[in-house]
Order: sequence, then C-alpha cells, then structure tokens
Amino acid sequence: DIHALRAKSFRQLAESRKQVHRDGEEGKDEEDPMHGLAAEWAIQEAEEALEHDPKCFLAGWEGAIAAKHIGWWNKGRSLAKKAMQAAPAGAAHRSQRETASTLFLLMSEEEQAEKQRKVAEMQQAREQQEPDVDQQELDWAKSVAIQLNEALKAEDFKRPHHQVWKLIGPGIKKQDADRLFSEIRQLVWEKWNSIAWQHGYR
Repeated sequence: DIHALRAKSFRQLAESRKQVHRDGEEGKDEEDPMHGLAAEWAIQEAEEALEHDPKCFLAGWEGAIAAKHIGWWNKGRSLAKKAMQAAPAGAAHRSQRETASTLFLLMSEEEQAEKQRKVAEMQQAREQQEPDVDQQELDWAKSVAIQLNEALKAEDFKRPHHQVWKLIGPGIKKQDADRLFSEIRQLVWEKWNSIAWQHGYR
C-alpha cells in the first residue's frame, strides 16, 4: 500500500533528522524540527493505510515506531495493537506479532518512566525555589502577627464610630473612598504604633 510505504519513508526521515549539531558548539545537539514533523506525517500516512486495509502490518508498525519517537504514547500503543491484529495467524508470522507486542509493552514502560521523570523534575524545581526558612525568624514573625491581630480585636476598635469601612459601598466617589481608606489606615496605625515601636520600627 502506498500510504504504508510513505509512512516508512517519513519514519526514516524522522530518525535521520532526530538531532543536528549546533554550529560552533562542541558536544551540544538539539532536536531538528523536521524530526517531529516527519514523525507526524508517518503517523498520518499509517492511519490512512489502515483505513484502506486494516490488515496492513507495515502501516501499524511504522506508525507505532514514529509515535514512539515523539512520545505520542496512546497513539503509539493503538498503532502497535493494530499491527499485532494485522499480522496473519500462524507460525510464519509469529515474529511479527511478538515484535509488535514487545513494542506495545516498551511504550507503556517508557511512558511510565517519562511520567516519573517529570514528577521528579517538578519536585526538584520546587525544592530549589523554596529557600530554607530560619525557624527563629518564622517564630518571631508569627508572634508579631498575633500581636497585630490581637490589637485590632480591642473593644474600642469595634465601636460604631470606628467602623468607617461600613461607609464604603457601591456608587461611592473615588475621592470619598480614598478619604475613608486613609481614615481606616490611621485608625489601624494608632493600634499598631506601639507594637511597631516595641519591635524597633519607627
């Protein structure tokens, strides 16, 4: 089938363009964009071949290999399974069935390994982003936060003439809102000022 042969050609192209050498950089390779594109073309041709002839082993095999190259695990397993089903029964084609079965299992293992690698990379990145915390500093910050919070629970702070925030609502003018927020900040600071001085903030 012409589509199966095209799938093989595109798969071979993908393999030949998997890595290219960077000019002027020793020992550094990068993936050629043509690698992924050729692999996708191979998969497309393989699927078209199987639509015309579900018993085309070559199409299933070439498509599965191409999918493996670019990490399309679900697509690869599906095509490998179709290759197994396409191989004729009997001892003469036993190696084809076993090879396709092995490819199916290999892709499952590689997908699992890729997931574990990504999880490990995420955990490593998270650990690098989280700096070590000085427990003494953390305890101090918590104690200050508790003091500030307790100061705002003082009874006189709950009295009606201090509840300026209730005056803020929909439709209020910006200049009026700014003035009310300024009053709120002043009321809060009056409660926090002594605590700030206690901890050396002037």
